[in-house]
Amino acid sequence: MIEFALIRRSYEEKQTLGTLLIFDDVKVIYKCLTLELAWKDNQSNISCIPTGRYNMKWEHSSAFHRKLWELKQVPNRSEIKFHVANYYHELKGCIAVGDMYLDSNGDGFRDLRNSKNTLDKIHALTNGLTECKLWVYGDGRDTI
Repeated sequence: MIEFALIRRSYEEKQTLGTLLIFDDVKVIYKCLTLELAWKDNQSNISCIPTGRYNMKWEHSSAFHRKLWELKQVPNRSEIKFHVANYYHELKGCIAVGDMYLDSNGDGFRDLRNSKNTLDKIHALTNGLTECKLWVYGDGRDTI
């Protein structure tokens, strides 16, 4: 059974950085980096989500014109997805993935590199699945 674990590592003024691990039973089969918005009390469109365990479903996104993993039962939130983004300002509460942090636009904040390729790798690893679990550790109010 494949499960995801998101471990938040750095809480910055405008964004949250972390590591996503994908497990097949107890073995890590993939690891990448994540980018989310900063913690702002789980406010819709401007905050990362709370820590916890979430069900995910493989669903079509009309906004992104493709199937994506969508988190379900996030308190007071909906449409939280893993999707392509390189910069925090491209997010509205969702989770972006990539393979390296760098300040590619010179604004003083770390951005993600290779977001599309990283998301495609995750989709290939989970090909054929329609449901998964995600564990989220750290919500921006604590330090890991």
